[in-house]
Amino acid sequence: MLARLKELFSSKPGRPSKVNLDRRFTLLAETSQGSMSRVYKAVDNESGRTVCLKIQIPEKNQAAAARAEKAQRPDEGAIAEKIVHPHAVRTLDWGVSTRGEHFLVMEYVDGQSLQFIRETRALPDLADKLEVLAQAAEGLAAVHEAGFVHHDINPRNFLVDRHRNVKLIDFGLAVPDTAAFHRPGNRTGALNYMAPELIRRETTDQRIDVFAFGAVAYEFLTDRLPYDTAGSIGAMIQRINTDPLDPARANPRLPGELHALLRSLVARRREDRWPKMATLPDALRAIPATVSPVR
Repeated sequence: MLARLKELFSSKPGRPSKVNLDRRFTLLAETSQGSMSRVYKAVDNESGRTVCLKIQIPEKNQAAAARAEKAQRPDEGAIAEKIVHPHAVRTLDWGVSTRGEHFLVMEYVDGQSLQFIRETRALPDLADKLEVLAQAAEGLAAVHEAGFVHHDINPRNFLVDRHRNVKLIDFGLAVPDTAAFHRPGNRTGALNYMAPELIRRETTDQRIDVFAFGAVAYEFLTDRLPYDTAGSIGAMIQRINTDPLDPARANPRLPGELHALLRSLVARRREDRWPKMATLPDALRAIPATVSPVR
């Protein structure tokens, strides 16, 4: 297994050992400041292309790695470059800077997060919402097909551009979908979207992403999460011990087929959960985009 991982994630032939980021890139704007990285809109002076430059904060990433599995986790760039799909952000290059910072060069996506889209009511029609969710599901399915668990599915990690194309971003917490990384203990991700088994520190698999995606979809379609989030500890206990709020109560206007799909996605027991992301986009697109009148 170790030999296979080394084969999968070995450096590209000819990759320079260190890159001077100040010489290679012209920074245009800081697009976000995450808990683990700084992200910029930049010009790659080698290609002339406008890109997204992500520079990891070394001490934060070392702490996250320590909280993850004992198995050696591949670099984010080594994972990200293997995820190639129209609805997943494309990684163009990655490496280590002359200052010892790990960095990634990605396609620049001029878009807004799914969280922003929901909060601003930018997509009022159910048909548009279902198509956005179907594209988002395709992006996550590509991560799974490439052999990884994303581990940080939340509405901030889906970007929607002006043409309503969706891109899944941020593979900073992703791990290989192997037994070594299924072991209990890696409780990383966005708390409000964590699967119950992840909170309980049980063994995990790709179904933690299915639950997180279900929570994202539930919130996008009902304007609330499927459980109380008034306090983080209370929310965690509720997810462990009680079933989610029935989506038919959260938004009774949605089609019955959509209620049933949401129930499956956020099922508390993973054995009852929607089994595979690859089949979800077609299921979403097959739902009639009609809403019941307000009574």
